[in-house]
Amino acid sequence: MTKKIFISLPMRDKSREEILTAQTNLLERVSDYFNECVILVETFLDEEQELTPLECLGESLKRMSRADYVVFAEGYENARGCRIEYNCARDYGKKILVEHGNEFQEVF
Repeated sequence: MTKKIFISLPMRDKSREEILTAQTNLLERVSDYFNECVILVETFLDEEQELTPLECLGESLKRMSRADYVVFAEGYENARGCRIEYNCARDYGKKILVEHGNEFQEVF
C-alpha cells in the first residue's frame, strides 16, 4: 500500500521554487526511508488564493488529516505554523517522522 505523506516545513522568506524543491527532496528521502513509493498530500497553498495565515493553517490541518504520515522538516520547531501542526499531529495520533540531518526519527 502506498503511503500518503504530509510535509510540514518552514516557508517564511523562501520562494515558491525553494519550497517546492525542498518538498520534492524530502519526499524522495521519505520514499527511500520506507523503501516504497509515497504520495504527497499537497501542502503548498498558492499566494493567489489570498488566504490569511490562520486560513492557511486551517487548510493545512484539514489536508494533514488525510495523511498516513506527517513529516516535519528540520527547523520545524522554529516556525509557528509547523509547531502547531506538530502538536496537532501528536495530539490526534498521526504517525510522525522528524528530519534530523540526513536521517528521520519516528515519533510515537
